[in-house]
Amino acid sequence: MINSDQNFRWQKVKNGLLHFAIVNLHIQKNEKRNEIIEDYSGYKYSSDLMDVRHEGFNTLKTGLRNGLEFALSHSSDFWTIRINGFCTSYIDTNATILGYTGILAFIKETNIIMSNLKEVENFVFTSRNDDLINKIPNFNELIFTCDV
Repeated sequence: MINSDQNFRWQKVKNGLLHFAIVNLHIQKNEKRNEIIEDYSGYKYSSDLMDVRHEGFNTLKTGLRNGLEFALSHSSDFWTIRINGFCTSYIDTNATILGYTGILAFIKETNIIMSNLKEVENFVFTSRNDDLINKIPNFNELIFTCDV
């Protein structure tokens, strides 16, 4: 069962479009190396939001992982991040929005400083363009790649 105390929700309206996601992460310091553990529950939050199981949703999962790897690269400490699950809206979320929500959750939990966060957020807002909707974000270079 997901601990809802570990939920992090981000939503913002830009250019009349809602950008929305919820991630459920358990983040703790690690003495040896950075580690991301994908432990999807399949727990359903509500009737209009989807959560995922271990199978499928590869584009969204890759977006979240890319966001978390980007966030980890900005910390001088080592961390273990357990992804317990995430919620998305079918029309208001994509891989880039989900990855950015993961970045914000990591920042909130660890208090790291990310100097280019505004630039990353502007990149996220471009992801709702029709030709980018199923693309994978590269947060390091602020570009999109092909679907997985």
